[in-house]
Amino acid sequence: VDNLVFVTFQQGKSILTKEAKKALDEVKAGRHVQVVGTASPEGPKDLNDRLSQARADVVADYLKGKGVIVDEATGKGVQGVTSNRLAVVYVK
Repeated sequence: VDNLVFVTFQQGKSILTKEAKKALDEVKAGRHVQVVGTASPEGPKDLNDRLSQARADVVADYLKGKGVIVDEATGKGVQGVTSNRLAVVYVK
């Protein structure tokens, strides 16, 4: 992994903000990435699992549109006990 890009989301949302797009624009076309979406502990597990996958997918779709190669986009639900409404992009 050469770099990590963190994309944050509002509670219950999977919409990319201007700031998120700006951070994702730093990933160059042709690079390989792995995207992991997460959710915060609030809410039922099934909702958080779907939301974390939606976050991973929206990031992956944005990056694919910029010519980035997405090797995997996975939702991991709730990771830990603190608020973590984010997607992590592992740039290879």
